[in-house]
Amino acid sequence: MDTKDAICNAALELFSAGGLNAIVMRDVAKALGVSAMMPYRYFPSKDHLLMELRTRSFRQFTQSLIRAKSKAKTQAETLPYMCRGYLLFAYYKPNAYRLMFDLWAFENPAVIKAEFGESAKRQPGSWLEVKGAVEDRMLSQGSRLDLNETAHVVWSTLHGVASLYLANKLVFGCSYRQICRPLISAILEGVDG
Repeated sequence: MDTKDAICNAALELFSAGGLNAIVMRDVAKALGVSAMMPYRYFPSKDHLLMELRTRSFRQFTQSLIRAKSKAKTQAETLPYMCRGYLLFAYYKPNAYRLMFDLWAFENPAVIKAEFGESAKRQPGSWLEVKGAVEDRMLSQGSRLDLNETAHVVWSTLHGVASLYLANKLVFGCSYRQICRPLISAILEGVDG
């Protein structure tokens, strides 16, 4: 395993055990059995390590959406497959999902903004996959809705349910698995206009 990967894996283990505050460079080094300064050779700061973890999570998410969409046999099926892929990613990869979307602040935002620019805020790959699936559905159904607005509504709806699930806030006798099918049906009905 590459050293950078080992550092990231150790940081993910710490994150799994205690959240973002548990990722401490000294503890990453300790988990690897190396000197406290070794991780800094690969990541100049904790912020840089967090950006790497976040970027990797977004890449995994985007690949998951692409795989889900590839199962569709028709243009109209792309959106429901993508929706399932989105919801399943949050279910099976909760830590990656949290790293992408949970609010957290950089220790030195100016440095991160200078080094990473807009990618510090967002990674466009997954958004483009969602938007593409919405566009496929709209074209197949002859929908006249605004594509950008509709894609935002779809993204927000999926994200809302995934976030409620991960925060243990789905209540009143409804589980994540129970809500996914009717949620996707409601999304399709809305997109179809």
